Parts: sequence; C-alpha cells; structure tokens
Amino acid sequence: MSGESGRVTAGPGGDLFLCGWRVRSDLVLPELAPWNGDEQEPDLTIRIGAVPARLDGALDVSPLLQVTSQRQARLSIDGVASYWLRSSHEIVVDPQMAADSPDIRTFLFGTVLGLLVHRRGLMPLHASCIRIGGKGVAISGMSGAGKSTLAAALTRRGHALVSDDICVIDTGAVGGPVVWPAFPRVKLWQDSLEAMGMGSDGLEANRFGQRKYYLRFAGAADFQTAPVPLKAVHLLRAQNVALSGQADIQKLSPMAAVAGLNDQIYRKRTAAIWGREGELFKAIGQIVSAADVYRLTRRSDFSQLDSLLRSIEDDAVS
Repeated sequence: MSGESGRVTAGPGGDLFLCGWRVRSDLVLPELAPWNGDEQEPDLTIRIGAVPARLDGALDVSPLLQVTSQRQARLSIDGVASYWLRSSHEIVVDPQMAADSPDIRTFLFGTVLGLLVHRRGLMPLHASCIRIGGKGVAISGMSGAGKSTLAAALTRRGHALVSDDICVIDTGAVGGPVVWPAFPRVKLWQDSLEAMGMGSDGLEANRFGQRKYYLRFAGAADFQTAPVPLKAVHLLRAQNVALSGQADIQKLSPMAAVAGLNDQIYRKRTAAIWGREGELFKAIGQIVSAADVYRLTRRSDFSQLDSLLRSIEDDAVS
C-alpha cells in the first residue's frame, strides 16, 4: 500500500497486467491478470490519495471531468470516488466508498482508462474485441448498441475475449495494428443476459442499484495477454425493422470507414483538447489500410443473434 511518500508497493498477488503495462495498485483489481513479464519497473501505479478539487489551468469538459493542456485529468463521481490522471504513469484515486467496491473500478476502467490510453499515445476505440482464429475482431458502437452482448455471445461460442467497451489499438506495432488485451469480463444489462439464456444470480453488479452486471469468462490468471493483430472492425447499429435473411453486414469504402471509425474514438473531445487530432487521423488511416471495416445492422431485440454471430465469424476467417 502507499505510505506518506506516495510510493506504492505490490499487493499480496503481485503486480498486474493491463493493456501491455505492468500495473502496481493500492486498489484490489480482481479483473486484471497477474504480471508474468520481465522484472521491469511498473508502467503504471494506481494509488489511494488526495485529489485536488481543481487542477491548475483546468478546462471543464463536463460537470464531472476537468482536463489540462498538460494532459492531466480529474474525474469526480459523487459518492463513488475522485480520480486524478496525474501522468502517463500515475493515477490517484480518492474513494468515497469502500475501496474494493465495483463502482470505483467501473469508472477507473472506463473514462479514466480511456484518457490514459490517449495520454500514452495509443488509439482507444469505443469497442469490444474478440480473438477469432488468432485475429482481433472489434465490435464498435455507442453505449447501448449491443457490442458487449455480441462480445459475450461470441465468447460463449469458444472465442477469447480481448477487451470490453474500450479497445486499445497500437497502430505503430511491427506488422500492422494490434489490440492490447485488457481483462476477461464484460458488463451486461439484465435483458442482454436473458437474450443469451442467462440470469444474473451470483453476478456482481456493475454499480450499486443497477441491473447491469459483470460477467467473467475465465480466471484472470488464464487470460491471454499477447497482443492480437486487428483483422476487422464492425460498426454496430441497431434498428427495429425486420431484416431480410441474415444479419446485414456491409463492407465499407475507405472513406466511409474513416468517418465511421472517427465517430467511435473514445473521449474524442478530450483528445482534441490535448491536440491529438492529427495522430488519431493517421491511426485511423493505418487501421483502414490493414483491417476490414463493416457496417453491421442488427435488430434491437437480438432475435437474429445466432445469424449475426455466424456472419461475424465467417468474415473473421475469410
């Protein structure tokens, strides 16, 4: 735990893995796999400590989020915690509830992680990612589009989960863009669980009082941590009208693919404040050059779920 110096020592389980980084944390983070790499110093420390009420020179992105031109950020969730992205290597968390609460991890692995990815010069796509045939298939869309449901359903068909909600893409990797694995769990609403014939009994709630739950697929120690080459991105949309035949999957032209991916950059407004537009436009171009980008339309009630999953699998191995 961190002492007066702010130094964080490894917890009982040792250091942890997140998106290729060695993580040392005051918080218990059961989602994360143990670190099994070399004996390098941690890439990221997460410590419990005081968070200033206002950052120097801060801009208000929203009532909850402040950012600075030095690429610091402060997120405050009333009754949960305040978070301070202090540098590329340090996050400070000031809990307002039990430090092991899933509510605290919900925002840590959401907005705070997305901002950290920007800070470290990578591409955070608003997407879940599955490993199919050794390749990464990202399913992207706005909140509620169904990307986590599809990722969970594909995992239940024997494919490995790479990430949920935020897909961390390194477009500078040798050989082309790769996705860095995060952790083996998804967040699902009650109706999504029911669409897969599951219930919520025994599942941990994403936030106190919500009908959204954590679904874990493997022990963290069994999680595959190697980066996966990006094969395809499916830009997901839902509609209420019936589709003819199988799910509608349309491969996009390069121009349409660029526009679609740009819409799904996670925390894009903060990225603009931090001057990342040029970097991200280049990253999108590299993704479009290396991976297939599709527009995937599904019924909003998931009545064609099996057809949709088969179509995604077929495109992944084609």
